[in-house]
Amino acid sequence: MRVPILGRIPLHPIDFIADLKIKEQPPLWAQFFKYVVCGVVATLVLSLVWLIARAFYSDYISENLPLDVQKTHSTVVLTIAFLAANFVAYTSNRIFVFTPGKHRVIVEVIIFFMVSGLSFFGGHLAKTWMIEQGYQIDLAAMSFAISSALVNFIARKYIVFRD
Repeated sequence: MRVPILGRIPLHPIDFIADLKIKEQPPLWAQFFKYVVCGVVATLVLSLVWLIARAFYSDYISENLPLDVQKTHSTVVLTIAFLAANFVAYTSNRIFVFTPGKHRVIVEVIIFFMVSGLSFFGGHLAKTWMIEQGYQIDLAAMSFAISSALVNFIARKYIVFRD
């Protein structure tokens, strides 16, 4: 099967798995597929950190707190979750998706986190704008998720890691 941009995607399971095993110069579809899987795992880590905070520090992020305190406390917890999820995303992307070596490891990590932060901030602004313009909140949230994933993939492929 041929898909625009991503190229030929094999339908036979053996060929599909063989493409996924390629580390150096994999087909774009296989690289993007692995990238999405790593992103799902990172999202699960972010969710797990949030749920742990809710379970063990429920008073800190309680709905019974004043709204401004809720915003501040949830931002603190989500920042910790974001850092943990990004560490998982960086590690899994470095091992399974991209070819490292374009930069020294510390520079790679810094750029990776900067790209994540900029993508998140930009997506957040666009999502907020869409909601203010009257778009449905689910559409705004989905556009944020999709645009962030695409921007992160392109930036990580061509800026963070060796292409």
